[in-house]
Amino acid sequence: MGRIYFIILSFIRSSKFFTQLIWGIKIDTKLHNTFWDLTSLVLKKELCQIKYKKKYLDMGCGQFAILGQFFKKINSSSNVTSVDIYEKFVENSLHNSELNKSNIQIKKSNLFSNVDEKFDLISFNPPYVPSSQKKDKLEFPNIRYSENEGLKTTNDFLIGAKNYLKTDGEILLGINTFYVSQTLCNKLISKSGFKVLKITKMKFNTSVVFRLKAI
Repeated sequence: MGRIYFIILSFIRSSKFFTQLIWGIKIDTKLHNTFWDLTSLVLKKELCQIKYKKKYLDMGCGQFAILGQFFKKINSSSNVTSVDIYEKFVENSLHNSELNKSNIQIKKSNLFSNVDEKFDLISFNPPYVPSSQKKDKLEFPNIRYSENEGLKTTNDFLIGAKNYLKTDGEILLGINTFYVSQTLCNKLISKSGFKVLKITKMKFNTSVVFRLKAI
């Protein structure tokens, strides 16, 4: 049963038709076959509850800036910036956002290295698979693997994030607890100077989204 679920899920996540059905976003060119993951779905669920954030940063936007485009779609007056460490992802995201007439800013940045504004909302679906589990040589390893039990990139993000949040700014941090336990996440969040306002989950999905605010 688990294998059948995985096969169906993999098909849906690599389908242009289902991506448009679920996200309302058209896909043209692609760089790899996974268009979104389970964590993206939980982030989408929480983004749907947010209507009052005017400046939104989609960190680690991937090959389509799908979260940035989606948020702009449901909050047309918002100012959206999407960034990614890979130049190829930025170029492909720009192409697809133009196709959808999304009117969002997309640029290359290693976390906050090329970010110079403050935001009401920042979301991040970081790499959280421990690098010790790496089996294949991937062209874009930073979308999946991270050191220190899968939490190094998340730790680096949280350390820098406070400098890019407005006074009442919030963070949506998505983690798949199949790879990193919720207990470890809570410890890291607390150590980094944030408090958890809300935890969002979905049925049949091991990913969670922590809604955070700086202490």
